[in-house]
Order: sequence, then C-alpha cells, then structure tokens
Amino acid sequence: MKNICLFHGFLRKLPEKIVFYGVDGVVVNMLNEFGVRGYRGLEDLELDDLKKVNIFVGPNNCGKTSILEAIILSGLFGDTELLLDALVSRYHGFTMNLLESLFPIDFDDPIIGLKSRWNGDEEVLYTHLTFDQEQVIDKKEPGMINESLSLFFNYSYGKENSNDTLKGNFKIRFEETGDNFKVGIGESKKNTLKMKIPCKFISFSRFDNSNRFLKDLDNILDNNLRQQLIEILQIFDPGITNFELIGTNRIIKLFKEENKKPLTLYDYGNGMYKAFYIGMSALLAKNGILLIDEVEEGIHNKALRNFISTLMQVREKNNVQLFMTTHSLEAIDVLLEDCKEHLDDTAIYHIRKGEDKTIAKRYSGNKLLNLRNEIGFDVR
Repeated sequence: MKNICLFHGFLRKLPEKIVFYGVDGVVVNMLNEFGVRGYRGLEDLELDDLKKVNIFVGPNNCGKTSILEAIILSGLFGDTELLLDALVSRYHGFTMNLLESLFPIDFDDPIIGLKSRWNGDEEVLYTHLTFDQEQVIDKKEPGMINESLSLFFNYSYGKENSNDTLKGNFKIRFEETGDNFKVGIGESKKNTLKMKIPCKFISFSRFDNSNRFLKDLDNILDNNLRQQLIEILQIFDPGITNFELIGTNRIIKLFKEENKKPLTLYDYGNGMYKAFYIGMSALLAKNGILLIDEVEEGIHNKALRNFISTLMQVREKNNVQLFMTTHSLEAIDVLLEDCKEHLDDTAIYHIRKGEDKTIAKRYSGNKLLNLRNEIGFDVR
C-alpha cells in the first residue's frame, strides 16, 4: 500500500444554508432524507424519514456499505480522510484506480448523484460529483509520468445540477508521486464553509489502521476530551480509571482499580478495542453522524447484548445520529428488546436490488418489534 500525504482541499463558495450547532449545541445535524441516483451498485435509492438510529440490513452485495460511503460522498463533512477510510476499508489499500471505481459503470456519464435533506429544511440539497483523470510529468524525475485525479463536488438546492440554484462547489485532488499520494493540492483559499458536520466512519471487519487510530486519539487529547473518553469507557467497563500512551511506539495502556499493573488495550481483546474506537468516534462525531459497518463483527453473541445497549447510551450521550449495517438477527433483537426507549427514534431499512433500482423497505422500530413478536419475522 502506498503512503498517503494529506493536505487541505481547495474549497470555495460552499453551502451556507445548513446550520451547524457546534460541539456544545443541543440539536444534532440531522439527515432527514437521503437519495442516491447512482453510486457503485446503488441506483435510484430513496431513504425517507431517517431517524436518530438507522439500521441497514439485507443480503450480501445489496449495497448496505455503499450507502454509508455515499453519505460520506455528500461532501459536507470537511474531512478528506473519511473518503480514504472508506476506500481502505473496502479494498485494504489505496490506489488511483480505486477512485475511478467509485463511479457507476452502467451510466452514460461518470456521475455520482446524491440528494439530502437536513434539519427539516424545506429544500433538498443535491450533490453532483464528477471526476477528471490526468497524467502529470514528474519535474524531479524527467520521463516519469504520474497519475492525478480530481473529484468535483457541485451543490444546488431544489433542482439537480441546476446552474440557477448553484450554491457552491469544491474539488479534492489526488496526485500520485512515486510512493506517495498527495491529496487536496491546490491554491490556498480561505475556507468559507459555514458548517462542517462532524462525522466518523468505522468498519471493524475490514479496517484496522493503527495510524488513523492514534491520530484520532491525538485529536481527543488535543481537544481536552480525555475525561469524557474515560467516562465512555467506564460505561463498557466500570473499573477503568485512566489510559496512557506509553513508549516510542505509543502503546495504549488501560488502568483499572483492581489491577496493580496497567494492561495494553490489546490485552483486553477485540471487544475493548471496539469500545475504545467507538468512544473516540462518538466524541469526534458529537452533534453529527457516526457510520458503523457490520457493527456485530468480532463480538460474541453473549456479549452482544451489553455491547449494543451501551452503544445506544454512547450515541444518546453525544447527540449522534447513527447509521449502521448488520447481518446479525441477534443485534437487531437487542435493539428491539433491550433498547425499547430508543424505538421511536429507530428505523430499519431492508435493502435489495430491483430490476432497475435499489429498493429500501422501511420499518419503524415499534413496527418491527411487533412483527418479531407476532410472527417471528426475520427482516434480514
């Protein structure tokens, strides 16, 4: 896998209509509706009446993970690394060709079309995403030709890709430079983005990037969120009193009341690792959006009840809108049976491929609970 060097993207005239409530606000940046005209295998998908907790289920290759990636591609989060997280998760690496593979192959034009409605806004926001791929002569090594690719994001209200309602645009450029990728090369401009919705993406089944993990932890510490992270870890394990980064390799060690010596995070197993990652991500996504792919991965069925229930507490404590995928009927049952206080704010979407579109069958949390109790309905 090649190294990735990150720079700020080139931004200008970005949408000002959506309200950002800030990390100390009360109201979440709520995604109410989301649609995908075309992205990977998704086609004309409509997700209506989204709630604070949204679960996507369905057969393999129906597009559940692609929905999470498409939300990232709406481009409203101000975090270039979110896109890289999704690519590294899916492909276990990053190359220039993977960026081109984001675009639907069955359309005449390579366009990703997305639409979203935020915070009860009357108007729909359209994201229109295209790309341009070029070859660049390396000035340092004459005769060496590198690849570059630019992603162009255009925003409009009310009508898709309408110049009359254009509200803003920006681009992210990826350039291959030997063993590295430079991201977001461009003229330095003042960022006029009035809001940056906090957002984090987690995929435990395919993504274990220690550098990203430590970078997120540095962000936690730089923003004086250590105690808040400890309080979240205590929801998972009440005995935890502190954590520290030890040595030049920056090994995370956890301190517990009953242990004379601290243990490394990895000594506790996959469950605590996931708890630590979810805790960090929830804090960094506070008043925003948290995307979790295959939430049940690596959690034993006997521990799943406590894990899912605690995740719901963490979500509520940090005012996060949650989107997650699962194949686990046990995880769904925990949500329905043990998290009943959240059912009014929960929606479950069964995703499947139709003849000419992607179909999402929506169930409210209370409706699905009744179906499970009355006929043993398996929504998967």
